[in-house]
Amino acid sequence: MKRLITILLVLVLVSAFVVPFSVKAQNYKPVALMQLKINSENFNVDGLDMKFLPRGSAPLLIKEITYIPVRGVVEAAGGTVGWVSKERKVTISLNDKSLNLYIDVPVAEVNGSKVKISDNSDVEPIIVNSRTLIPAEFLIKSLGGTFDLNKATNNIDITLNKHLIQVIDATGRKVMVPKKIYKIVSLYPMSSQLLFPLKSEDKLIATPRGKVVNLNNFVKVFPNAKNLPDASHFRDPNVETILSYKPDLVITTYQTPIKKLEEAGIPVVLLNLESPQLMLKSIQFLGNILGKYEQARQALIYFNEKLNYIKDKTISVNKKATVYIAGANILTTFGGDFYQTYLADLAGALSISKDLKGGKVNVSVEQILLWNPDYIVLASYCADSVDDVLNNPKLKDLKAVKNKNVFRMPSYILSYDLPTPESILGIMWLSDKLYPQIVNFDIEKEARDFYKNVYNFNIPPEDLKAVIGG
Repeated sequence: MKRLITILLVLVLVSAFVVPFSVKAQNYKPVALMQLKINSENFNVDGLDMKFLPRGSAPLLIKEITYIPVRGVVEAAGGTVGWVSKERKVTISLNDKSLNLYIDVPVAEVNGSKVKISDNSDVEPIIVNSRTLIPAEFLIKSLGGTFDLNKATNNIDITLNKHLIQVIDATGRKVMVPKKIYKIVSLYPMSSQLLFPLKSEDKLIATPRGKVVNLNNFVKVFPNAKNLPDASHFRDPNVETILSYKPDLVITTYQTPIKKLEEAGIPVVLLNLESPQLMLKSIQFLGNILGKYEQARQALIYFNEKLNYIKDKTISVNKKATVYIAGANILTTFGGDFYQTYLADLAGALSISKDLKGGKVNVSVEQILLWNPDYIVLASYCADSVDDVLNNPKLKDLKAVKNKNVFRMPSYILSYDLPTPESILGIMWLSDKLYPQIVNFDIEKEARDFYKNVYNFNIPPEDLKAVIGG
């Protein structure tokens, strides 16, 4: 009995010092970190440089009181600012805070209650050169933030909890995310690239360094990638590491275990990229929550134009070419619900393995012989080379081998068979290989135009030659 009491006492003591992860992590909230400077129209939010609008707006120091352009600061945190000209009233809303301030009036309304702006009755909202300026310390603290002025440097540091809105991700989860998103952690190599068509790659603060990523080319397209830390693996996300990045948003695949991320209060949205249509839907989804509506629309127009062109050109083909797509090696392929199957279909082909269940599937030589595909396509990450396949005596009777219709999928940042925007080049490349007289793409030109218009990158001629030569 004495031993039992001792054990129970130890358990009580241990439990008293173990804080449940969910309790500890619920403290996390996306915060806007702002740096301003007296008399400067430039300011910084979460590492991104901005300017106060209209031009010429800037914080001022008047009689030891700091005044700031209210709209720029509040809207940077996702809040709203309104103006009632008849009453000369400024209305401000951020999260659960609602403020009304009146020009030249030293009293404000905070959540319906009247509050003195300062013990100094001369401190009140003002208009200078048609710009509305609000006493900074009162404004920020009333909104639940922090304010600090370094009088020696005239630098101002402000923090504000970001305004949250609800979105619904690919799995139907309702997620609260900041209205203004500046810092994104991507846990999935493919999801990082979805930001390029949206011209939002500069929001990445951590991204995975998976072995499927050609880091050298990634850095060419996005030079800041070399400075980004590894975000951890999407199948085993490190919550403490992600918290240390203080993200506004985490994007990853629906395959990621996210229970601990949710317990941490980290805004995480799950994406489903397992078909080109779903990949495009994910671009549109991210465009909506990042406010990049036009960029998303232009990306979808581009992709659909290319896909419709291929469809129109190949619709009259009586017998579709059959394709075997090899993954990690010649005996690994893809089931019917994986991206590569849809890619083949959109290229006007028939994936020979489409009836297989699951994702990545191991098959036998006998099965490949039974299928006898017209073409064999090796993913760029396939361990077997084209020569390995052509010289494999076990495969010599295949139509694809006899006709030397064995090719390696091109790759730049990632292999063109993977679910990223680059895969549109894989679809075009494959359709041109299968039906050169019908489709007739100039793949070199298409790749050059893609990287320039979609990724905002001028691909070096030598890189282009190496890619298309794949």
